[in-house]
Order: sequence, then C-alpha cells, then structure tokens
Amino acid sequence: MIPQQAMMNDALSPHTPSPLPADAHATVTGTDIVYLADLQPQPVEWLWQHRLAAGTLAMLSGEPGSGKTWVALAIAAALTRGRDPFTGEKLKPATVLYASAEHAAAQVIQPRFAGLHGDPARLVILRRAVSASSMSSPDSALHDLPNALVNALQKTQAHLVILDPWDGLWALDLDRLARLAELHRCCILLIRHLAKPAVGRPAHRGRVSIDCCAALRTEFLVGSSPDAPAQTALLHVKSNLGPLAPPLDYRIGEAGNFHWAGLSNLTPEDLLAARPTGAGLPKRKFAAQWLRDCLQPGSQTQGSIEVAAERDGVCIATLRRAKFDIGVRSSKDGKSGAWWWTLPPPED
Repeated sequence: MIPQQAMMNDALSPHTPSPLPADAHATVTGTDIVYLADLQPQPVEWLWQHRLAAGTLAMLSGEPGSGKTWVALAIAAALTRGRDPFTGEKLKPATVLYASAEHAAAQVIQPRFAGLHGDPARLVILRRAVSASSMSSPDSALHDLPNALVNALQKTQAHLVILDPWDGLWALDLDRLARLAELHRCCILLIRHLAKPAVGRPAHRGRVSIDCCAALRTEFLVGSSPDAPAQTALLHVKSNLGPLAPPLDYRIGEAGNFHWAGLSNLTPEDLLAARPTGAGLPKRKFAAQWLRDCLQPGSQTQGSIEVAAERDGVCIATLRRAKFDIGVRSSKDGKSGAWWWTLPPPED
C-alpha cells in the first residue's frame, strides 16, 4: 500500500508549486504543507501599534523633499527611547538598524537623531551603505546588501531596519527581505521616492514595480497639502494586519527640527494631487468653502480659525470677506473674551 503522505505529495505536486531548492538541479520530492487546524494562532507583535509589526515588511513613500527621512528618524528615535512615536506611551526600548545611501551619517543622521532625542546606543548604522567619507571609503558601495543585513541582524538583534532610500539603489528581492524579517522577528521599513508630478496611487507612482506592494504588510504615504505646502502628514494607506491608523500631522521647522502636530485631515488624494485643490476657483470662493468646512463641526474662536487659515494658505483678508459672503455670525464671550464664529442656521 502506498503511504498516505506519499499519495498526498503526489496529488499536490502537479498543482502546488514548491519552494525552489538551494540546488537548482536538485529533485523536488514533495511539498511543504500544513493543515490549518495544526497552526497555533500568533498575535501581531507591534513595534508601533497598528503601524509597524515585527516580522513584516513596511514601506514609507513620498516625493523628494517631503520629509521621509525625518519621519523615519522620528519613529526610530522614539522607539530607541522606548516610547510610542506619537503618543509617547511607554514601550520596550528597541534597537534600530539604519542604512542610507543618500545621507551622510555624521552630517545628517547624527544631528537629526540627536535633535529628536533618540538613544544613540540603540541606533546602529550599516556603514557600508552610507556614503559619508568619514564612515566609509568612496569605493565601498554595498553590492550584496541582503547578506550584509543578515550579518548585521545577527550581531545587533535589531527590532527595526530602515533602508533609506530603497528603490533604485539596491537590487533586492522583496520575498527574500520578507523572509529575513520573519526569521529575525524585525520590521524592515523601506523608504521609497515617488515620481513627480503624475496623479495616482503610491504603487503607480513609485520608481519600482507595482508588484512590490504585494509583499508589504503596511504602507505609508507622506507629503503636503497642495494648497499649503507647510501642512504635512503621515498617512497609513495599507494594512493587512488590522485597521488603518489615523493620519498624523507633522512639522519640520526652518531651524531643522521635527515635531508631531496632532491628527491630520489630509487624504491620500490631497497628497497625490497634481494641482492645487482650489485650482480654478476664485480665492474668495475657495476661502468660503474652507471656512464652511472649518466651522462644520461647531463654533470656533476667531483666533484659532485665523491660525488654521494661515497654516492652510488662506489669506486672512480674503477669509474675512468670505465670512461676510456666507453669513458667518460673530459673538463675543463677555466683555473681554474671545470672538466666536458660527455658521448660520440652515435655511428652511
């Protein structure tokens, strides 16, 4: 009698592809299968709740100059201190392995990381992927990054790996990277440039194949409002592990400092728009629509409205004219209190 396992292998082999053997000429004798009932449930091990998980690939995409490296370093700095990057909630401190072919470690990475108050003892630079002359020789380009990552992960036991930028610099097999992340129980965060200025989903605008997105468990998009370049946000646009996390507002100051600025109301469509949202609208009409949206949740003080308007690129003089156009009502809170603006009641 033919053993049941042998029958199962024979039955599956024409239909179920098996992993390629190490020796391309080796004979495939069966397939690696498992019954679902034999698998033990494995909870997601979050490095950053609902955003970055151990054993997975993640991607952060954005146009050049959008602040991708700042965001990545802000995440890394918080995790090395044992803090949630946004809420500051206490976490277990993590070791971060950082590889960059664009940014000099001593001139860019180190001062930014210090300004973000990260723990330098937990940030490990993969030196042969950094082009700074103080860190490596000019001809020390890393030709076999996957093997270097294996070696570095074995030495550091890093929880988070950041490859900045990933696209166009290293010919990496994403399936191999995914297996590496799973084997070492780390999250590998790939930083990717988006092409300008075409409209479309991040997968369609990157400099790499859209097929790469299938290997990702989570994906993020960074960028700014088309009407207010200073209004920037980190958006969670894909997750196979749970619900999408809320969008986060961030600011990069002229003095070279980064901080989170609360929740954002920007959408992927805003960040990927090829032209300003208000393009083709008279400024006064656009300001009126902006003011309606601002007051829709309820009354707000004149001061807070004008601060938000300046942040979003709406001229204060135009805003006040638009206030008259749509009949916004003003009321003062006492003799010396603030002025409050309220939308008029809906018409019957």
